[in-house]
Amino acid sequence: MTRDSGGTRDRGGSLDRGGSRGSGDTGDRGDSGPDPARRIPARVPARVGALESLRTVTQAMVASGLGAVLVESPLGPTGFLTAMDVIEAVAGGADPDTVWAGEIARPAPRTVSCTQHPADVGEEMTAYELEVVAVIDENAALGVASALDVLSAVLRMAKEPTNHHSDR
Repeated sequence: MTRDSGGTRDRGGSLDRGGSRGSGDTGDRGDSGPDPARRIPARVPARVGALESLRTVTQAMVASGLGAVLVESPLGPTGFLTAMDVIEAVAGGADPDTVWAGEIARPAPRTVSCTQHPADVGEEMTAYELEVVAVIDENAALGVASALDVLSAVLRMAKEPTNHHSDR
């Protein structure tokens, strides 16, 4: 088994996401109003081609202000890269001008539902040592939330004068 940003991958390539999807947990903690995870400021990641150099990838990350990019081919998304993925590759000897994004891209980031509570998302990120997660919502484009985005949402919720303090 190997670890990636989305969980644990077995030799056959199947990804165990640790039960975050399909577990039936909607994150409902008795909060009223909009879904709690919608308070996480998920951003649409920059997109780069699978044949772009790591230097181009880092330039896209800097331009977008998000330390992650979605890697695409003509057939659609093929993977995901974080700043840490690029740092690890370069530290391991990869030439940023000759190594392509598709060579080091991870299959997918860990995916969380927009209905999950921000504290639960933060716990998952801590457990799997994740920098970013993909936030899915059937009515919106795939978004990406960083650990700081999730922490910000948790802190905002902690300051709200509602009953979710008693749930933690």
